[in-house]
Order: sequence, then C-alpha cells, then structure tokens
Amino acid sequence: MDVDPLADAPPPRYAVESDEEDEYNPFQQPADGKWSPPEIKIVGEIPANRPLILASGHAGKYWAKGCQLGEQIGGVYVDKIQVGLVFSLETAAVVVSETSTRLPIAFMHPYAQTLAGQLKASSFSLLDIYPTPTYVSSEPIPFHDAPIRYLSTTQPDSAITSSAERFAPPNIVHSAISAALLSHIASTSPNSNATVLLLPFPRIPAPAPKVLENSDFLHLSEDVYQWPVETMDVVHTLLFAAIGEKSDAHWQTPSNSKPAGTGGSLKNRSHIDDGMYI
Repeated sequence: MDVDPLADAPPPRYAVESDEEDEYNPFQQPADGKWSPPEIKIVGEIPANRPLILASGHAGKYWAKGCQLGEQIGGVYVDKIQVGLVFSLETAAVVVSETSTRLPIAFMHPYAQTLAGQLKASSFSLLDIYPTPTYVSSEPIPFHDAPIRYLSTTQPDSAITSSAERFAPPNIVHSAISAALLSHIASTSPNSNATVLLLPFPRIPAPAPKVLENSDFLHLSEDVYQWPVETMDVVHTLLFAAIGEKSDAHWQTPSNSKPAGTGGSLKNRSHIDDGMYI
C-alpha cells in the first residue's frame, strides 16, 4: 500500500492564504481612507536657478565630512522633521539628505518633486551608493575593484565617462531618493542635465522605514563607512564636473578617520545650526 509521507503535514501557506495582507505596502491607503501626502517645506533663503548637488545617505554623510561646505543656510523639512541640510557654495546649492533620518518609500516622490520644483535647479548632480553584492555583471567583480558608476539623462562630461563606469541594466538604483529625483527630472524635463554618481558599498542597505522617525543627530558623529581618499577625491571632482563646474578644493580625509572598512570615529568638520554637525 502506498503511503503519502506528507499526508500529516500542513498544507503550504500559499494554498490556504495570501501573503498580501501580511506584507507592508507603503502605498496602501489607511483603513479610514484619509491618507494625505506629507508636508514638505524648504526653509531658508536658498538661491534658485542654480546647479544642485544632492548627496544622500551613507555616501552623502561621508562626503560632507571631507568638504568645506560652510554654514548651513536652510533645511528640508518633512512633516516638521528635518531630512535635508542645505548649504550654498559659489558654484552650486548643496543638499545633504537622509543623514539623520530616512524617508519612507511613499514620501520619496513628493520629496524629489519639491526639491526640483522649488529650487528650480539648472542642472543636477547626485551622490549615492550601490550595493556590490547584488550588482549584476557578466563577470564577478571583487569589492576592492568595484568602480564608481553613473547614470545620466544626457551625455555626461568626458571626465565622468573616463573615471567612472555606466550603471548598466538589468541593475536598478536601490537608493530611492536618487531614483525618484532622476525619474522625476527625466519625465518632466527630459532635456535637463542630471547625473547620479554611485559609490560601491559592501553591504545591502536596510530597507526604507515604514514611518518617518524623528531626526537622530547622534548618528552624525557615529562611524560611517569610509571609502579610500583617492575614490572620494575622484567622486568629489566628478560631482562638480556633472554640473559643468570645478571644485575649488580637494576632498580631505576627515580627522581621526581610519582606512576604508576599519571603522573609527570621525571628528566633526562643518558646523551646522542648532548644535548639528556633519
């Protein structure tokens, strides 16, 4: 007599229920149907119609530590929580974003739309990361050989094509704010010059949070991943080349930093209002 060894086993979950209700959907309407978009404000006297450099997350935090950005002149607030720090250089406006808190996915497009709409930048240069463990290529690339990569809405400057490699399909940009802003610019102003530069990152970043949390400025003084100074100096130069400008100074290794991957605390460089530092 044939005996089914799985006769006493419970049926697979998909056979009796759907996972859809258990999975978080950032675009799902609340039970009362009264979802409203976030309130996003750019505070401060920020000059418009200038090039914009947007540096986000891990890459933005470490890049800002080695720059002479000067005093903070404004901020980008989402539901009264500061998400972006705004600076003004002679050549561009600079927004260092998501260093003290992270945006939920549903807030990404309104955030990008507000930056593009209110600052009315003449060109855009973005800095972010790409996780090398999930990057798809014809041959495996060790992390220490992983290049800076780029995506651009127009033909990029020759300095970029000679120093970085194209972010090739079927890969997608995991950093949602950079993807949202690049997508918004490409769909609304296809002739605008926008380039995202992506630093290789050895880990897969945590997913975006479900809700926007208060800014935690203690994170600004915590250890961050540290790329080699040569890599940072190159990407620093390319950030300005992407908007047709030249940087007035080289990127400098933050005080008390250690070689890439070794951790170590970083001494604060640029002063920011209200006791905030980068």
